[in-house]
Amino acid sequence: MSTHWKEVLPVDSYRIRLADFITEIDTHVLTLLYQPLIGADAVGLYKSLLAQLPKDVFEGDVHTHQHLRLMVGLTMPDLLEARKKLEAIDLMRTYQHKSQDKRSFIYEIQPPMKPVQFFTDDVLSVFLFNKLGKKGYLAIKERFSLKEIDQEAYEEVTVSFSDVFASLQHSEMQSALMDRQGSTIDDRSNVLGKEKQGLSFQTFDSELMIQSLSSYVVPKDVLTDELLELVKKLAFVYQVEPLTMANLIERAIVNGELEDKKLRKTVQTWYKLESSAVAPALGLKTQPQSKRTVHKEPKSEEERVIQFYEETAPLTLLELRQEGAVVSPPDIKIIEELMVDYLLNPGVINVLIDYNLFQNDMKLSKLFMQKMAGHWKRKKIGTVPEAIQLVKTDKQKKKEGQANRSSGKRNKRQDALPKWLVQEKDEEKNQQQSSQQPAVKTSESKGNTDTQELAQLMAERNRRRAQKGDH
Repeated sequence: MSTHWKEVLPVDSYRIRLADFITEIDTHVLTLLYQPLIGADAVGLYKSLLAQLPKDVFEGDVHTHQHLRLMVGLTMPDLLEARKKLEAIDLMRTYQHKSQDKRSFIYEIQPPMKPVQFFTDDVLSVFLFNKLGKKGYLAIKERFSLKEIDQEAYEEVTVSFSDVFASLQHSEMQSALMDRQGSTIDDRSNVLGKEKQGLSFQTFDSELMIQSLSSYVVPKDVLTDELLELVKKLAFVYQVEPLTMANLIERAIVNGELEDKKLRKTVQTWYKLESSAVAPALGLKTQPQSKRTVHKEPKSEEERVIQFYEETAPLTLLELRQEGAVVSPPDIKIIEELMVDYLLNPGVINVLIDYNLFQNDMKLSKLFMQKMAGHWKRKKIGTVPEAIQLVKTDKQKKKEGQANRSSGKRNKRQDALPKWLVQEKDEEKNQQQSSQQPAVKTSESKGNTDTQELAQLMAERNRRRAQKGDH
């Protein structure tokens, strides 16, 4: 997004701190498991920030973002995008100083998940499978796998804690408590190795889902905090609406109990039926996966255009149309309104943006966009091909209208004649039909005859009015 200056400037300062030790295994996990999801720029930023800390130092010096930009070789918009990817995937937490004079940041580097956590995570493992495919996914998983010890050939002889250590006596415990109370460590300090919070999901309406659940099928105490967190993850990955998720939870209930494995399987089965077993993909805010139509390599120019609209964010499209220039706040507000107020999908908005630009000499007209958005919403346009087809239809209608105007034709409302003139015309026709045989007319001669008849009727009307005026 080109509004990076609202969030960070080259003169803004930052410093780095570690949340935990980063080991060599962590760097392997970062490259092999995270990089396919967030890209090389985000991983490069992570490693560059980490490299600024000397060994055994957990908090670094203050630098400017201009220094960071030059070090990683990214523009400020790309740098901000890479930073947000790290934040979203829980590899970094960002803190901004609450000062009105200048902005300063603390970037707290988080370690990657352990391989066992990553491959059992309901979000990241699915997206990695989509990126690498089944063969690549299994090959990477094999690299981090360790065979279990053969329990038949080996017997565990490990001693327990109580076999070696004894409990403290009361006097020893008092001494230890005094030492702790006399400690000079700040209470706000954190020892390295605190537990990771994990990915956060803010968009799912869990309250609506809970209200939709049948109390007869799903007891109140079934949905624990852990299960609700799993529900949010599954809803994000497989794009499940709250009401649909409530129905899936009711299906997964067995004897009044809900197991996480059963819920996963139920949601995955539903997704396969809805999307033809295409694995979900991780991406920025673009056309929802359920509304995309091009899932393979495009074979025609039209499919390439559709794929472009489906994979591009609306603000990115506007940026491209103005050769990388910053998108103005009023234009950003128009796009947000289309998403929030009119509930149009991003891919459909892209088609509408291009249609508007080429119809209005590359100007983004708010009234035009609002009028078309309302029309498209009433037509229930949800996919890019539907939007493109509607644009083609509108263009064809306009083209036909222009052709009709250039050929001298008028619309029905203009062609409608007054009642008195229609009656006189009918009487004139009846007189002509009774006095002579009708002749076969071509379309051209018929048009000329109609014009002549209309002129005659107008002349007759004027003559009658003149007679009435004489009387």
